[in-house]
Amino acid sequence: MAGRRCLLATAVLAAALHATGMARATLPAQDGLKFIRIARQFQRQPWTDVIRGSDQHPLYPALVALAEPVVALAAGHGPDAWRISAQGVSALASIALLFPLFGLTRALFDERIAALAVLIYVLLPLPAAVGHDTLSDSLALLGCLLALRLGEIALRPEAQGWRAPLACGLVAGLGFLARPEVLIAPAAVLLAAAARRRSAFVPAASNAAVPRFSALAVVFLTIVGAYTMVKGEVSEKLAMHQRAERGTPRPVVRKVGQWLPPGLNDPHWDFSPKEESDEPEQLPALETVRRLAREWGEGLTWLFAFFAVWGAVRDRFIRSLCDGRPEGPGAGRALLVVYLALFALVLVRHGMKMGYLSGRHTLTLIAVSVPWAAAGTFVCARGLSVRLGWGRRLGSAVGATVLGALIVAAATVQAKPAHPSRWGHWAAGRWLIANAAPGEAVLDTRGWAAFVSGRPGYDYWHVRQALTDARLSYVVVGTDELNAPSRRAETLRAILAHAARPVAEFPGREGGRAIGVRVYRFSRPDSWEGLRP
Repeated sequence: MAGRRCLLATAVLAAALHATGMARATLPAQDGLKFIRIARQFQRQPWTDVIRGSDQHPLYPALVALAEPVVALAAGHGPDAWRISAQGVSALASIALLFPLFGLTRALFDERIAALAVLIYVLLPLPAAVGHDTLSDSLALLGCLLALRLGEIALRPEAQGWRAPLACGLVAGLGFLARPEVLIAPAAVLLAAAARRRSAFVPAASNAAVPRFSALAVVFLTIVGAYTMVKGEVSEKLAMHQRAERGTPRPVVRKVGQWLPPGLNDPHWDFSPKEESDEPEQLPALETVRRLAREWGEGLTWLFAFFAVWGAVRDRFIRSLCDGRPEGPGAGRALLVVYLALFALVLVRHGMKMGYLSGRHTLTLIAVSVPWAAAGTFVCARGLSVRLGWGRRLGSAVGATVLGALIVAAATVQAKPAHPSRWGHWAAGRWLIANAAPGEAVLDTRGWAAFVSGRPGYDYWHVRQALTDARLSYVVVGTDELNAPSRRAETLRAILAHAARPVAEFPGREGGRAIGVRVYRFSRPDSWEGLRP
C-alpha cells in the first residue's frame, strides 16, 4: 500500500510539473504544427479522407481533435486552445504511463524500487519535456509500456487466462495507431513466449499457451490490417524511411497545382522545404552505437545511466533484498531484455541508414531502463547507509533529503521556458494579428507565426502553391534561413528582394538584440522573368 500511495503522489507531482511546463510554453513543437493541422482536419473532413491524406499515424491528432472543444470552453476557440489540447493529451499519456512502469518494476523487484522508478522517470528532463509537448511520443510510449506490462502478466508461468494476451494485442494495436515503432512491443512478447516454450519443463503447459499468444497476434494484426485497408499501406512513415534509405525519396503529391511561373521554374532555384542537414547520409555501425549510447546516457542524465548499468550488474543481489521475489530471473525480466535488444537493433539500423539519432529516438530505451536505474540507486543508497553505520531512521532522513533536493532541482529545470529561441516567431504572429487582414495569406517558413495569427497560411512545403496564390500578402522567415550559405537561402533572398519589402523584425529571444525573424509585405509581381540571385 505504501508503494501505491507513493505512485499516486508521484502522479500528482508529474501533473504539477507538466502543468507548469505547459503554462511556460508559447508555441507547439515543429512536428506539433503538423499534428494540429491534422486534428483540425478531423473536425472538418471525413476521418477516412484525413487518414489517407496524412503521413502521420492518426490516434494522437484524433484525440487532440476530441479534446479541443472541451478546452475551448475555457480558453476559447483559437491557436491557444489547439496548443493546450495537444499538450494536454500528451501530458495525460505521460502521467498514465507511470502506472504500467510501476507494475513492470514491481514485477522485477518490489514496491520500494517501483516507487523510486516512477519518481526517477518524472524527474528526468527529456521525458518531462516530451511529455507535455505537442507530439505523439508520450501516447506511443504509454501504449508500448502498457503492452509490455500486459505481456509480462501473460508470460507468467501461472498465467492461463485469455484476458492479458488479448488486452496486450489490443493495446499494442492502438499504440501502433500513435507511432509505428510500438509494433516492437508485441514482437518482443511473442519472441519471449516462443523462447519460454522452447525451454519449458512442462510441454503441455507451454503448448496450451500457443493459442493464447496466437490470439494476441491476431488482435494486433486485425487493428493494423484495418488501418492498412483505410490508409492503403501499413505505415506511410515507415515507407518514407525505407525509400530514403534506398536513396529514392518519396515524391511529394499535392492536391493543387505545383507549376511555377516563368522565371521561377529555372532548375537553379531551390525550393526545398528546409535546409539540408550537415549530418552524413549514413553512419558506420560503431559510430551509430556510440551515438546511441551517448543519447541514452544523456537522457538518463548520466547519473541514472550509471545506476542503470549497476542495477543490471547487481540484479540478482538486488532481487535477494526484495521480499517475495523468486530466485529465477522471471518472465518480465526476459521480456524487457528482448525488447531492449530489438529496439536497440532497430535504432542502430536507423542511424546507419539515415545518418542521425536524437534523444527522442531513445525515449523508449530510457523508460525501459528506468527499473534498473531505480534498482541501482536503491542498492547504492543502501550500501552507503550500511557502510556509514546509519540507522534506519537516519538513513530514511538522508534519503528523503536527497530526494527532496532532486525534486527541487528537477522542478527548477522543467519550469524553464521551452524553446526560448522561438519567441520571435510568436511575436511575429502577434504582429500579424494586429496588421494582417483576415483574408490575407501568409507564407511562413517555420509555421509558428501563421499558427499564432490564425491567418490563412502556407508552410514552406507548399511554397509553390503560396507563390501562385493571389491572396499571399506576408512572408515570415528566420534570419538564419536567409543567411545560410545554400541555394535555398539564395532563392529566398532573390524572391524577397524582387517582390517584398521588410515591414517588421523581432529578436529570436525575448529581450535579445540580434534579429531572428523578419516579416515581409509581399506584392505579387506581374512577371518573375529576369530574376537573378
